[in-house]
Amino acid sequence: VGVIHGTRTYVLQDEDGQIAETHSVSAGLDYAAVGPEHAMLRDNERAFYTSATDEEALSAFQMLCHTEGIIPALESSHAVAEVIKKAPTMRKDQVILVNLSGRGDKDLNTVIKEIGNW
Repeated sequence: VGVIHGTRTYVLQDEDGQIAETHSVSAGLDYAAVGPEHAMLRDNERAFYTSATDEEALSAFQMLCHTEGIIPALESSHAVAEVIKKAPTMRKDQVILVNLSGRGDKDLNTVIKEIGNW
């Protein structure tokens, strides 16, 4: 827990409490903190959070393009990456729901820069 932009929340910080540098292939996820609403949901165990690497998100992006013909936003590709990890551990009668927000065509230059033309 730390303070960023006047808000006390969960932040990526070093041992001295200084805000850490961040990087994500997805510009919308390149931030060192979570909003206070998400902090409250986590603390009340109403939500849980996972992570995906850039490589996992880019792989999920490609998979969705190839299998469904959908170009997901890179932010949503992180969620798809979690589904790819979680699905094999689930029973056949369980359902996963993923919201694909945004448009992936805005991210094509980034994807091509990261993985080339596939």
